[in-house]
Amino acid sequence: MKAWVRYRRGRAWYTGGITRAPFVAWLAMPEGRATLEEAASHGRFAFLARARAARRLWRRLATAARDPDVVVTIQSEMDAYLGRLQEFAYAEGLPRVSVDLHRIVVVPRVLINGAAYGAIARKLRSERAFASLDGGDALRDFFVGTLIQHLDGAIAAATPSPKRPLAAGKEWISVGLDGAFVWRLPLLNEPPWDGHHYVLELTRDPITRAVRKAVVAAVGRIEASLPSLSRIERNEILRRALRGA
Repeated sequence: MKAWVRYRRGRAWYTGGITRAPFVAWLAMPEGRATLEEAASHGRFAFLARARAARRLWRRLATAARDPDVVVTIQSEMDAYLGRLQEFAYAEGLPRVSVDLHRIVVVPRVLINGAAYGAIARKLRSERAFASLDGGDALRDFFVGTLIQHLDGAIAAATPSPKRPLAAGKEWISVGLDGAFVWRLPLLNEPPWDGHHYVLELTRDPITRAVRKAVVAAVGRIEASLPSLSRIERNEILRRALRGA
């Protein structure tokens, strides 16, 4: 399936060209079925009305997605995404260690994905192409959620490491990505956004081979210690980070 967001040359890119497969899958889910039934409720023949409504919803969504103002708005948030790692690196309560005067901080993906989701959703509400979109909030939520899913996947596919880090603002780099650690149990219909980034602080001291080796060892120790956190402790870490970001 073609992704809505691509990562290349150190940047996440959104061009406005979205594919239909995620939309079709969403129509089979409760929120999508309810949206489709509402859109088709004024048709005379149920089957034909649903098919026509599905085509109409898709056409209008695809048109809104490639609106020039919408593309610019979304791209601005694509560019800000990795910078949010730096913002959360300074948040209170996140697990952290120090290696040769460089801090390593664990930044849960649920924090940066949630922040990006909220920012995109707020900005799209002021864009005419989305404010008047058929399908209402449900279709808009689907669109933004799929964007974040594809953005997160594009970043994960870049496989950050100490040798091939991803820039996270001017003062931090992502040197690793865990995709499986469970930080919270999501509410109904919420994406899990499991896992976290390991972000390393940049200082005046260079990142030498010895430092990279020490970073790998430190990340290994953190990975071994995180499973001992209770559910309450994990929720408290997220709460404190959100409050202090």
